[in-house]
Amino acid sequence: MIELPVLADVRTPKATRNSYAGIVVHGCRVAIVVALMLMLRQSSRSPSASTTAPSLAAIQTLLPEAATIGARADAARIWKVAKRDGDALGRVARTMPEAASVRGYRGPTEAVLVIGPDHEIESASLLESFDTAEHVQVVREDSQFFQQFRGWKLNDPATATEVDAVTGATLTSLALAGGVLARLGATQGSLVFPESLTSDEVDSIKLRAQSQSPSSTLRVFRTGVFTDDIVGYQGPTELRLAVTDDNRVLAIEIRGSFDNEPYVDYVRTDKYFWSLFQGKTIDELARFDPVTAGVEGVSGATMTSQAVAATLPQAALGIQVQWHRERQPAESGLSRLARQVNASPPELATVAILVALALLMKTELRRHRVVRVVWLLTVIGVLGAWTGNLVSMSLLGGWAMGGVAWKIAPGLAALTLVSIMWPPLTKSNVYCSHLCPHGAIQQLIRPRHPSRRLLRIDPRVQRWLKLIPPLTLVAGYLAIRFRPATDLAAWEPFHAYLYPIAGAATIAIAITSLAIATRV
Repeated sequence: MIELPVLADVRTPKATRNSYAGIVVHGCRVAIVVALMLMLRQSSRSPSASTTAPSLAAIQTLLPEAATIGARADAARIWKVAKRDGDALGRVARTMPEAASVRGYRGPTEAVLVIGPDHEIESASLLESFDTAEHVQVVREDSQFFQQFRGWKLNDPATATEVDAVTGATLTSLALAGGVLARLGATQGSLVFPESLTSDEVDSIKLRAQSQSPSSTLRVFRTGVFTDDIVGYQGPTELRLAVTDDNRVLAIEIRGSFDNEPYVDYVRTDKYFWSLFQGKTIDELARFDPVTAGVEGVSGATMTSQAVAATLPQAALGIQVQWHRERQPAESGLSRLARQVNASPPELATVAILVALALLMKTELRRHRVVRVVWLLTVIGVLGAWTGNLVSMSLLGGWAMGGVAWKIAPGLAALTLVSIMWPPLTKSNVYCSHLCPHGAIQQLIRPRHPSRRLLRIDPRVQRWLKLIPPLTLVAGYLAIRFRPATDLAAWEPFHAYLYPIAGAATIAIAITSLAIATRV
């Protein structure tokens, strides 16, 4: 008998079909999770971008004698503060909206700043934060932390030095410092005088200045971008200045004013008044005090001329800052990014743990009991006791709503990415078994067969107990979906590893769960 060859079955094998179905189902699960996270982002309250002044109560934490706040900020968004008798007390600024892009544990943290006469920060305090109450409180009470900002210069981030974070509230304190840095680098502008100089305006004042010094190279500035809050009779006055390459002011003209004629024209045509300023260097103008110099103003237009006299020193300070920034060497995008990323020892240690785990998973050493115990102890010591970098509902909810703080916490961001991406890619939960300090302690203290400590639970009870994790997750999601300010840190044990600031509820849950782990 001649046997005929069996034709191959061209239908898709059942195992392959099941594999494809599994991929589709798993892909749908991931898509649902992504959609839920995006819904959290849409429901969260957006960071304040208000240009209103800080509250008087917030200012009084830094300037106790503060009684009134100026109705309008200047071009640099700085408000004047006065005492009860009307005497000037100081100037304040807030770090929003620039700070809105700097995320902490759950979102941005805003500061209020007291600004000195040379645009330097004299003092600072925490104004508002999206982070958990424990983080915020420990930062607010750390006066040493805020001392670091003294001397930093507005519109000059180069004056900033390395920041020491607050122990136990690293993300919140670094977010606040990052917001201050963002505010330092903010460009100035004016809503009162928004128009840029035209070429005709530049040519006109250059022609006048070159009549005095034909060979000079000139730059033209307008004062509105540096100050627009100095009010004369009815409002501020903007000037334009022609400045030589050796910083000498050759010509000054009134560009526009909210005061009315003929007062503005009185000032415009008074040659003696302008001679008090023309010919001085920008440095000399920045130090010029009209009151000390005895500038009385133009007869018939006293308030307008005095406003002009007060505008020039502030504008000169702004020009100095602008020149300083222009003289800074150009920085590449890569080096700027490297400078912005926090490469502190705790973050580097977290990344090192992830790299070591990737190498360990490629060897059979991971199955060796001694190696595993050493690994778990390392995780407890490094990620738990030292860095406090643990993945939690509170962290995931906060980052889903406000954005991932990967620049401030690159190690924690990488740890979170691994914990989320490893299960769908490998069908195993490497975080709970190899990276979570709380899970590591539970593995080391759990009872083993046939230990007398082992508590046998009825299977029917076990089925109910297994509902606790998913129900907690659903409840936590719904809580922050409809009440974004909900503090999920009190629902779980992981915040206990930030022991300097951990709340009582978190510590209680941590201790209880570990006690149960000794029996179950």
